[in-house]
Amino acid sequence: MKNKLLLSTALVGGLALTGIASAQTTVTGEINLSWKSIDNGNTTNPYGTVGNGSDSSFGRETQLNIQNKGKLSNGIDYAAGFSLEFDGLSGKSSSGTDTAAIDSRISRIANENVFVDLIFGPTTISVGSDHLNNMSFSSAPRVAQHFGTTLASAQYDPAGASQSSTAGGGVAYKFYPGGATMGASNYMGIGAQHVTPFGTITGQFFPRASNQQAANDGVARTTAKQAYEAHFRGDLGVKGLSFNAGYNVIAQNGATTAAGGADDAIGKAIGIGYNFGNLAIGAQKNYTNNGGLQSNSTLIDTDSTEIGATYALTKELTLGAQRVKTQGVYFGTAQMTSDEVATAYSIGYNLGAINSSLTYAKLNDARGVAGVDSDIFLVRTGIKF
Repeated sequence: MKNKLLLSTALVGGLALTGIASAQTTVTGEINLSWKSIDNGNTTNPYGTVGNGSDSSFGRETQLNIQNKGKLSNGIDYAAGFSLEFDGLSGKSSSGTDTAAIDSRISRIANENVFVDLIFGPTTISVGSDHLNNMSFSSAPRVAQHFGTTLASAQYDPAGASQSSTAGGGVAYKFYPGGATMGASNYMGIGAQHVTPFGTITGQFFPRASNQQAANDGVARTTAKQAYEAHFRGDLGVKGLSFNAGYNVIAQNGATTAAGGADDAIGKAIGIGYNFGNLAIGAQKNYTNNGGLQSNSTLIDTDSTEIGATYALTKELTLGAQRVKTQGVYFGTAQMTSDEVATAYSIGYNLGAINSSLTYAKLNDARGVAGVDSDIFLVRTGIKF
């Protein structure tokens, strides 16, 4: 059970907005610790020394969530809040010099679940980032983490070379379909979400598609022009059924495209699953086109099919199995020569506020290159408060 720190309006009067009839502030959070070991197999692969060998390390992700909700003086329900997420190291390097990677980690702290909602019964109008339902969802059931987390850093290129067909690094599969890390939903925008008896419909528009939000008095400039996303998630009126479908577009700057730059990035997703009680099964299909060009080998145009099943042995212990196959063009000018296939087996143990999982995964033919394989062990423990 998630514990919540409740603050009355009297205690947080300094946070109150004029015109609020009644309000309640909650503070929640979570800590996720992990240990991952990756064995990239042979001491040589098609990329020479890139991505070779084995490695293991601990990881951490901590998040703090602050939310205020209540009724305005005109009777309209509202909610507002933000989250601070700390993934691993944040701050300057030991030499005191900022790098792009460190800047990215710093920006991630403030790029998590920022929102102001006005709630009209089943309909919510929201301005924010990474808040409403989005395409980071799969109808293929899992015990704990999704495949994107499991496969992260497999065949990783420590030298920072591009993940092309000749430089190595990374995997072709993307859990969140679309051109950027989270399609469109990590941008700042406006959206509407409506709950129906069959499921929840979500639409969002982002006037400037950028990983960085502008300051209160600024404008975030980028080559990307705008983005939008539409999403549905629900049971279609059938108890135990899970269905989702989504579509997102990140439009590129017209002048850039005319000069031979990238095209619009497009993501599509559809999935269906069913829960039989102790047993759950499902399948998910994710399609990604990053808007790159074949002419300079920047195109990613992939199609991934995931299937999954979980079985609850007891209310605390659950077993799970997943498989995802990816095909298409990955940073190249031709079809991937082999299908990338990843298979995972997990055991999950739930102790209420603390949950843990152990996963073994096998990655074959990463990025569609035969023989580029990895064995992955991942242990995760999460604590909510």
